[in-house]
Amino acid sequence: MPKGDNTIIIAMEIQAPHESVFYFLQSKGYEVKSWLWKYQDESFPGGQSSHETWTFTATKEGENQNEGTMFLTVLEKEIKQIVNEIQNR
Repeated sequence: MPKGDNTIIIAMEIQAPHESVFYFLQSKGYEVKSWLWKYQDESFPGGQSSHETWTFTATKEGENQNEGTMFLTVLEKEIKQIVNEIQNR
């Protein structure tokens, strides 16, 4: 996008409680659920290390919980869609 006198540049930092993020995602049709994320880390010398972390996912009907539906990933996708709508008008 060309920069000129009529271009607005926005840098954003969001500080919001989880509840506000969950409410926003629910308003977009997502179901927010807790999820035990299990993953392997191969960066340790001599082999793999297993990890488990409790987090939340935001899924729509028919979607399974996975790394791609972790709530912050979905939030970022939704915010990018809003920004794209603004840019394309």
